[in-house]
Parts: sequence; structure tokens; C-alpha cells
Amino acid sequence: MNCQNKTAFSLLELIFVVFVGSIVIVYSTIYSKEYYEAQTLNQELAIIKLDLDSAKIIVEKNLPSSIDDLKYSDNTLYLKNNTLLENVNYYSLRKLSSNILEIEVEVDEKIKQKWVFKL
Repeated sequence: MNCQNKTAFSLLELIFVVFVGSIVIVYSTIYSKEYYEAQTLNQELAIIKLDLDSAKIIVEKNLPSSIDDLKYSDNTLYLKNNTLLENVNYYSLRKLSSNILEIEVEVDEKIKQKWVFKL
């Protein structure tokens, strides 16, 4: 009888270990999936920010001639007929005064920036 109790207890212990191990594996998989998705989104946002910063530097470097060379059509911003930014949802260029220029750009409906330049 004592041997049967040990066997039953060992079987119960094995079932418990498998159950706990399965829970750990399932939650680890879920966490890994969420972490991967978050990192993918962060990478996408970082690339968009980098594109925006590059565009800002290019526009700033070419001021004041770039004011007339900037064109917006078909969700694309062009500088001298070359693609400057793609997937642009919103674009606005305003002269606030004779020496201050403001440009607003929104890309992929995710990041919106306002650039202010002294002319």
C-alpha cells in the first residue's frame, strides 16, 4: 500500500510540474510576441523620425530657395522635383513674418512635427 501512495504522489507531482511548465511556456510565448510587436512599432517610429529629421536638415540647408522648390502632391513632399518625404498626410507652409518660416508635416498619421526656421 505504501508503494501505491508513493506512485500516486509521484504521478500527481508530475502532473503538477507539467501544468506549471505549460503555463510558464504559454505566458513566455505571449510576452515574447507582445515584445516583438512593440519593438517593431518602435523601430517604425524611429525610422519615420529619422526621415523627418533628415528632411528638416535638407530644407534648412537649402533655405531660402527651398521655399519655392517645395511641392506637395499625392501624399509625397518634393524638393526640386526629387522625393523628400513619402506618406505625408498633412503639409503646411506659412510665413509667420518676413524672416520666420513655419512648416508642419504629418507622416503616416503617426508623427506630426512643426518646423520653424529663421530666414
